Amino acid sequence: MNKIKLILTVALTFVVLFVQAGNAAAAPLAQDTTTDLTGTVTGISFETDANNVTTVLVTLTDDQNITQTIRISVDTAASLGLLELDENGQPIIDSETGLPTPVDVTELTEPITFPADTILPDTEPVEEPVHPISALLAGFFGVDANVIDGYHTEDGFGFGVIAQALWMSRNLTGTEDTAGDASLADEILAAKEKHDYSFFADYFEDGTVPTNWGQFRKALLNKKENLGVVVSGQADESDTSTQSQLEHGKNNGNEHGKGNDNGKGKGHNKP
Repeated sequence: MNKIKLILTVALTFVVLFVQAGNAAAAPLAQDTTTDLTGTVTGISFETDANNVTTVLVTLTDDQNITQTIRISVDTAASLGLLELDENGQPIIDSETGLPTPVDVTELTEPITFPADTILPDTEPVEEPVHPISALLAGFFGVDANVIDGYHTEDGFGFGVIAQALWMSRNLTGTEDTAGDASLADEILAAKEKHDYSFFADYFEDGTVPTNWGQFRKALLNKKENLGVVVSGQADESDTSTQSQLEHGKNNGNEHGKGNDNGKGKGHNKP
């Protein structure tokens, strides 16, 4: 019986030691604590959130050799001697980064105590919700979904027109061997809004610039390039047949006199 007790005691001791060692190795970030933290600073960096608020991330190692990172305000960092200050006691701003200038951490040899009420909680970044169609177009054309959302919510373009602009940009920037990109979508949508397509004069071999959205769209799109094929997943991402779309001068020379197949082109494609 004594041997069994001894074995159980030894086993329990090992379990306790293992748990303690595991906790030490994990070294969780002390981002929300009610206890002052003291340690030697080994790293200083900055983080600016979506609201343009800059905080300081400080990496420190305590007397138990546990390393962790805490978040503090710029004012706290300045008061603790972690930032370079000017003659007025204000943080010196780096002209290249626009951020405060940290001191050389190799000179911070003495432990520093960070009061608990100066340690800021670490919040998870909040992703701005985007429209599902914006997400689909973004995934297909390789652009930021928030940009497409901006075209829709801020500029007032319908997703049908946005998709057409993305397709046309891809056609204009692509070659017979390489698919294009969406880099001209801004200019295309701006041209539609202003009813002025002179920006794209160099892209047309016959030198004739479309005068309305219908002509412009007809010159640079084929019937299979639309919002529906992207949403349905039937669009061919490898399609690079763009040159025939730019040779509109031979086929559409008589179309410019008509040019009203979709009216003035204002809001016609909005869902």
